[in-house]
Amino acid sequence: MRHLSIDSLMTHIDGRVIAAEEPGVEEHLSNCGECAELRRELAGKVELFQSETAAIGKSRKIIAALVFDTYQEPALAGVRRVGAPPRQLLFRAGDVDVDVKIEAMEANDRITLVGQVLSNGAKFFDNTPVKLESHGIVRYKTRTNLVGEFSFDEVPKDTYHLSVDLPEGQITLFCVHRANA
Repeated sequence: MRHLSIDSLMTHIDGRVIAAEEPGVEEHLSNCGECAELRRELAGKVELFQSETAAIGKSRKIIAALVFDTYQEPALAGVRRVGAPPRQLLFRAGDVDVDVKIEAMEANDRITLVGQVLSNGAKFFDNTPVKLESHGIVRYKTRTNLVGEFSFDEVPKDTYHLSVDLPEGQITLFCVHRANA
């Protein structure tokens, strides 16, 4: 007796068997214990894979790349300013950009961090959760407004990671602020 191929079994498990072939596959599975056992094993692995994939999809982490940082740009000759200038950062993750501006307040050793979550498409990210994390703990939370803007006012200077929770996954921006920067 010739056994069913793994491709045939996977097609059967996925429900993609051509109607004319279905009775032959079912008959073979009812008469061949080896193929029936292999089908059960494969079906169990497919189910496990699908459940793990669904769980990963819900908690998918997306790391954004830093594409612009004013800290790395030299100051213009002849420009005067009292105190440190605000730092502008632009992060990109796929078709989503996160624009961040950090302004230090020397008087009270705090920073203000404002930003906007933008898409290459026409959609806005309104009411999207945004978090500031420090030393592995979420320290501050906020949500974006109608046009994707968010703000963290007067937070203590520290090393922060900013994350944005989108339906596609969580975008993480590493080191948006260092205490000495």
